[in-house]
Amino acid sequence: MKKWTTKELLEQHKQLLLDLAVEEGKSIVSIADYITDLTGKRCTKGIMNSIFIKLKISERRRLLIEDVTEEGEKEIPIEALIKERVAAYNRKEQRYKKHYRTIKLKAEPIGLLIFGDPHVDNDGCDWPMLYEHIKLAQATEGILAVSVGDQLDNWVGRLGRLYSNASMLASDGWRLSEWMFSALQWLAVIGGNHDSWASSPGIDPMTWLTKKCGVQFYCNDELKINMTWKDRPDLEPVLLYLRHFFRGQSWYHPTHGSLKEGMFSNAHILASGHVHNWAYLQTEMRQNRITHCLSLRGYKRFDAFAKQKGFYEQQTGYSALVVIDPLKEDHRINVFWDIKEGCQYLTYLREKQGVNDVQEDE
Repeated sequence: MKKWTTKELLEQHKQLLLDLAVEEGKSIVSIADYITDLTGKRCTKGIMNSIFIKLKISERRRLLIEDVTEEGEKEIPIEALIKERVAAYNRKEQRYKKHYRTIKLKAEPIGLLIFGDPHVDNDGCDWPMLYEHIKLAQATEGILAVSVGDQLDNWVGRLGRLYSNASMLASDGWRLSEWMFSALQWLAVIGGNHDSWASSPGIDPMTWLTKKCGVQFYCNDELKINMTWKDRPDLEPVLLYLRHFFRGQSWYHPTHGSLKEGMFSNAHILASGHVHNWAYLQTEMRQNRITHCLSLRGYKRFDAFAKQKGFYEQQTGYSALVVIDPLKEDHRINVFWDIKEGCQYLTYLREKQGVNDVQEDE
């Protein structure tokens, strides 16, 4: 096969070469192969490399890009671009700050009724127990409600088929959730993995629902709430750390994840759910900080998935009532797994100190 020289190729096909290299952006190798197939004469990579240099292809390509930029969308001035980036960072920072909240409470005994995963629309949800706990809280002054997530099953996507085995509509679960969030005075709600299935970028139905029902704080992953005492700033605050699940598991230590977080944070109370088993550990950390690690079982009493996988099922620990008396120096935090007993103890403390209902402001 005859071979092209650089001079011959430029004399006969200069415009074609420019079109292939600049307009279409083809590489040296692909143009060489194209010319060879088109003309039946061999065009080598070396020849094309020489032509690219002679025709200043790289410079022509750069000029073409600049022309397109000028004729198309105009670039944002650099100062405006920096200003936009600063604004984007500030928005991101504000969204991140929602994980860290402070609330000022009156320095008097209060109770945190921490609900384990409710799954209100599941037929296996122990509604008699859930309803009883809500009624007890309604009848007891000084209680603030907290949830560690999985408010409802919220089957979506391929899991939507599971609603065929349920006795209620998906919309009924949201109605029950709205009732529950409106029935009590809520301090905080954490989103669980089931709750997140209804979300998409920028859209979280739980954000809208909790705001509508007057929930003080909501976050889809974690909350650290610093409870201070507005009329007694000299008293030590109580830090509440909530997640749907704390990473880290152990067969021998069911609160391993929350205990680990407790060691590296200043939290006094760490509460989570997710695994549908309950556990509790009270220990003293450094600087004499007493830490309470709670894993809540939740209300899904009958669970086909747990039965299928062979998970053992516990009979208690649905939720916990954490009673806090900020005026006490020792044992100011007490955890009750018997909600009725906890309500009685809270009422006793409040009557002893002559207080009525809890008041708070941000």
